[in-house]
Amino acid sequence: MPSQPQYPVDRATFPSPDVAQVPEPRFQRADGFIRPHSLYNHPVIQGISQLDSTASKMPQRLRFAPISELPAQEQAALTLPKIEPFVPAGTDPDAATALTALYRSHCTSLVECIRYCKEKMFFHLFTSFHGTLTMPVQKLFANPNIAPWIEACDFVMYQNMMRTVAPLTLQVAPKPVLDTLRNISERLVPHIRTSFHAHPSHVVNAKVAPATLFAGLLDRELRVNLTAHAAANMLSNPANRDQMYEDWITMVRTRKVAECVPTRGMDDVVHLLLTELRDLLDPIGVSWDIEGATPYGEMALRTGRQQQASIHADSTTENVLDRWVNFLTSLPAKFPYATHAEIVWCVQTVGTAVMRDLTIAQGKSFGAWWVTKCWIDEMIVFLAEQGGFMDYKPSQPSPIEQQKQNIGSRAASHHESRYSSGSDEFLRHNGIESEPSLPMDVTSQAAMNAAAGHGHDDSGIGMRTPDEDFSMGKYEFERNGSHSQMESSDLLHQPSIA
Repeated sequence: MPSQPQYPVDRATFPSPDVAQVPEPRFQRADGFIRPHSLYNHPVIQGISQLDSTASKMPQRLRFAPISELPAQEQAALTLPKIEPFVPAGTDPDAATALTALYRSHCTSLVECIRYCKEKMFFHLFTSFHGTLTMPVQKLFANPNIAPWIEACDFVMYQNMMRTVAPLTLQVAPKPVLDTLRNISERLVPHIRTSFHAHPSHVVNAKVAPATLFAGLLDRELRVNLTAHAAANMLSNPANRDQMYEDWITMVRTRKVAECVPTRGMDDVVHLLLTELRDLLDPIGVSWDIEGATPYGEMALRTGRQQQASIHADSTTENVLDRWVNFLTSLPAKFPYATHAEIVWCVQTVGTAVMRDLTIAQGKSFGAWWVTKCWIDEMIVFLAEQGGFMDYKPSQPSPIEQQKQNIGSRAASHHESRYSSGSDEFLRHNGIESEPSLPMDVTSQAAMNAAAGHGHDDSGIGMRTPDEDFSMGKYEFERNGSHSQMESSDLLHQPSIA
């Protein structure tokens, strides 16, 4: 009889039932989310050798802003945090006042460059900023106590920039505008590191932290803008919407889809899909014989809505994506027990489950649904990232911390001048550019690309980019000839996608 194979014996001792076992640590809810989210400071790696040296991350908060807090299109005045709580003891008040004025001018010029798409000027302002500072102001700028103030000022500046570019999310922007914003999102953090490489590490970190979040948010907005074109291309065609709705109500198992979310939200997801989906798609030609045999038809009758009537009397004058955006922004109120990060994750997960059902059932509208899902996924993340970024509030040092900073500063400067707290590394730097910032030119730079007609692509696979041609019939533009020109590159006044 062949011998049985011998397996290695695990001689580890089993825990004694008499010894109390330490429970495994569990994630605690903190600051509105369960699992922290972060962005890489270097999102693009050039080679394997950079994996370890460029792995630094910036924590990111996901939060849906209430409607009242959404970025307004009006240009607000730039108000920086007060510098007095951060100034070390013994600092010349004139130096602090000069630093505040110079940094406010610097930030204001950068915001104007974003608004009027002055890419070269935008990057030049970072390198020329050093030349605007006198030696006492340079010493104060390099002081470790000032680093939190620099970071707070940059957050305020980038939030102001975000208010400027926010209207572009669902608008047809000229290609030069998109190229400028894309270059800024890709080059901003590396350019800051290069421009401030001779400064102490705390200054560089204070500059990089808010820049990383803004660059990531700008990149996300460009992705939303790109996918919005393709989604509007699908949703603006009534035939596409009819097919999408018919495939959903006949092929998607609503309760099986809801099983992908946590237990508490399952029933709410089912109810939400049954009551909201028809309004979102607004089908106008689906056979009642098909719809009436489904729970969606029963729900339409229960709500007193005629099955064949469109709920939007004049859908041609309404942005076809606005209904979906309003739906996404309403989710936190519909699921108050869920964190905002969980809402983002569940929206993406539900969409993936729907796509699996449509794929298995070979739904004809698979392509249209896939393009729409790509946009929804990008849009839901952008709304949460934007809300968390705009919610940042600069913190002031507590009186105890400020007293400790003052005592440390006085001890370090006992036999030195009142500016000796500046970094020696910064003082040894001799390559500071002395060229002042150039005057702002607010004349227009960008013109609207010509738009030529194309038919609807029912496959939904080819996602057109904004720099390609789009059918004017798909979007509510003025038809006054062969082309439409923009008179200004002001980002606050751009035509809507749909």
